[in-house]
Amino acid sequence: MEDRNQLCENTIPQLLRWRVRHSADKIALREKDFGRWKNYTWAQYYEFVRKVAMGLREIGFKRGDRLAVISDNIPEMLIVAIGAQALGGISAGIYQSSLPDEIAAILDYMDVSMVFCDDQEQVDKLLEVRDRIPKVKKVFFEDPRGMRNYRSDDWFMFIEDLYPLGEQAIKEAPELFDQLVDEGRPDDVCHLCQTSGTTGLPKGAQMSHRNYINMGVQLTKVDPLAEGDEYVSFLPFAWIGEQMNSFGVALAAGITINFPESVETAMEDLAEIGPHFMFGAPRIYEALRSQIWLKIDDSYWINRRLYGYFMKVGEKAATYRMSGRKMPLGLRFLAWIGKSLVTLPLINQIGMLRLRRAYTGGAALGPDLFTFYQALGVNLKQIYGQTEITGIAYMHRDGDVRPDTVGIPLPETECRISE
Repeated sequence: MEDRNQLCENTIPQLLRWRVRHSADKIALREKDFGRWKNYTWAQYYEFVRKVAMGLREIGFKRGDRLAVISDNIPEMLIVAIGAQALGGISAGIYQSSLPDEIAAILDYMDVSMVFCDDQEQVDKLLEVRDRIPKVKKVFFEDPRGMRNYRSDDWFMFIEDLYPLGEQAIKEAPELFDQLVDEGRPDDVCHLCQTSGTTGLPKGAQMSHRNYINMGVQLTKVDPLAEGDEYVSFLPFAWIGEQMNSFGVALAAGITINFPESVETAMEDLAEIGPHFMFGAPRIYEALRSQIWLKIDDSYWINRRLYGYFMKVGEKAATYRMSGRKMPLGLRFLAWIGKSLVTLPLINQIGMLRLRRAYTGGAALGPDLFTFYQALGVNLKQIYGQTEITGIAYMHRDGDVRPDTVGIPLPETECRISE
């Protein structure tokens, strides 16, 4: 598809299938488990989606049904969601931190019939409110630890037991899955995204396949990404920011999604991955800055002196880079020395050496934090948007990063100031 806008004429499962035809053996997903990284090619990703979809169909999931995901970031959260979408179903994300009463209310409100959980903690929440969610017919789990006593209850199903059902269905009707995928339309609702819930119970904003893919296309028009560029998935799947990247950007650009071993190890795993772009709330960047300060405090005094001096140089250089102005030759030379001696080793330790762009959104970011990262040579930029528009409306452009603004609209975005 030479014209990127043509990508928007597909559903998410259709675009995943196109990725397989285009680059079957390239890495789509990477997961760290028990200290080792495991790769999934686009072909393997698609095959898992196919098995899940056909398995879901065997146990009664059909077009228009809803499947909720309550999980930490693991490949199965995408595989199960897209498997449901492939059948014409609708996926939904629920925050892992939600309490049982909140989950019960959201599941009932969204008319969810099946739920995917990653572990016993989330399954137990559903068990606590089982009598209040009669529409839920099946609960899948990914991690079997602690689930032995639940295996005899038909309400629960180990995800590994779903795959053989799908495999058998594929053997009996090899062409059926593609036929079901072909029935999808770009403007079909594919996902219910939770709004913030600041004025009451979170709502389920209805997102279409076109919404997500178009967001990926327009974002990469401004900041191009190459196939195989690395992204770290650690944002909650229930948040539009993660869906925007794992559905839209990943499929539009063909990037690799990396899943850390756990929430607790995400920052350490970031250093191993060395992503090309990342997206996070301001607190993520505040935490990373604290890590850098700790490393400097623990360093030799000469390193602390060099850091102090060259950070001041970097801050001056950052004002030129952020505004797109030409830097004086002397300052450019000093900034190059500082980058070589101080900042490159620092950002390499925290996994930002290959980072071309970093985005922040969800809350305002202080000018001092912008200047800090730009002084280090990290191209941190602000975005602004909302759930109901699938993420981003405005973003900073390279060479026009003004901390007191949120940038300008994305391509093909219409904006107006209301009365």
